[in-house]
Amino acid sequence: MKRSTLVFQGILILLLLGGVALGLRGRMSAIADSVPSASVPPVIPSASPTPIKAPVKPIPEAIAKLPSTIADTIRQDLSQKTGIPADKLQLVQSTPKTWSDGCLGLAKADEMCSQAMVPGWQVVFSNGTQRWVYRTNATGKVYRMEPTT
Repeated sequence: MKRSTLVFQGILILLLLGGVALGLRGRMSAIADSVPSASVPPVIPSASPTPIKAPVKPIPEAIAKLPSTIADTIRQDLSQKTGIPADKLQLVQSTPKTWSDGCLGLAKADEMCSQAMVPGWQVVFSNGTQRWVYRTNATGKVYRMEPTT
């Protein structure tokens, strides 16, 4: 495209904008319609931006096996809380779960929790007469005991 044509189109655009501001849109649009323009697709803003979320990868149940480090950590925590020797506490169940937040769905009354799905485990220990249920994240770094009923 020739430089003179680009300059002319630029002037027409400025005139058109000025004409719109002055209420002369009808007269100016006839001039603008007669000028050839490059084919540029319009940019249409969306009504609301779509948030990008990282996918949560749950632990597949078919291959799920609780890492021994997580079991050992929970066993030690439970032993300290109950006074029961760790060797008397048996792992009776571990199930992969996805928790609703960073507090593993067990937020305290005045606690702020991250609002993201957290893959992890539900782990059940027993001493033969009593059962305790824990929730963990996938690595076992975050864990909480479910309230007993």
